[in-house]
Amino acid sequence: MAVAARSGDSDFHRQLHDALGNTDALLQRECLQLTADDIRCELYRSASASDPLVIFFPGLSAYVELYAGMLASLAEEGFNVVGVDPPGHGYSGGTAGSYLPEDIQRITSQLLDVLEDEFSGPKVAFGHSVGGMLAVAAAEHDPRIEAVICQTLLVTEVPPDWWHFWGWQWIRASSQWLPQWQVPLDSVLDFRQLISGHPAEDLLQRDPLLIMAYPLRTLAGLFSHRTGVMRQAYPFRLLVIQGMPIRCYRSVMRKELWNRQYIR
Repeated sequence: MAVAARSGDSDFHRQLHDALGNTDALLQRECLQLTADDIRCELYRSASASDPLVIFFPGLSAYVELYAGMLASLAEEGFNVVGVDPPGHGYSGGTAGSYLPEDIQRITSQLLDVLEDEFSGPKVAFGHSVGGMLAVAAAEHDPRIEAVICQTLLVTEVPPDWWHFWGWQWIRASSQWLPQWQVPLDSVLDFRQLISGHPAEDLLQRDPLLIMAYPLRTLAGLFSHRTGVMRQAYPFRLLVIQGMPIRCYRSVMRKELWNRQYIR
């Protein structure tokens, strides 16, 4: 792993991070690069290398830099946190929006290989939105992960409704013929509604690093992925947080995970 050049320093991104309230938090990060796959990671250190190491996966369209305020606050609470930009997202290399859950499993194991000697505490996977599915997939693949936290957890074995069921079927079938065909993000996620009313709404809509269309191959991989926890027991602990604003995570991580010995 190598130290990456600083990024997000354009005038546009300085305005964006001021609006998001991330400016001070970004000063605490270390930018790292998994050179084998050109994967960008952002590390926020706690006071001790023996504190838990949390591997964070962002939601659909997003990249780690947008979560700087939350990740820095978790570091203040005693968690070493490393966020991962999936392939084709944020500052990672690859084709825009193109990856599979299996790629995340491999990358997570590579990241742990690099960091486990420095960080001796328990290893935790934490995902927001679709990142929750990726966090579970990573823990199922690598036994070094002792706990998983998901802000919502999509399990494709249980579609939310018939609309999702038939939509996923269409995506899976169509991806066999047109794997690189671009599907607009708003066909699977109401992004504008998600950021409506936010002080950074206008800037987020113009952020060139956000992925606003996905190859069918990526969506088929996500919506065809079968979650192992639906079929068997695993040794890691799993916490699913449903319907909570992301700004509340600091309190939840402290109270639910630390005080109740969830991780330790």
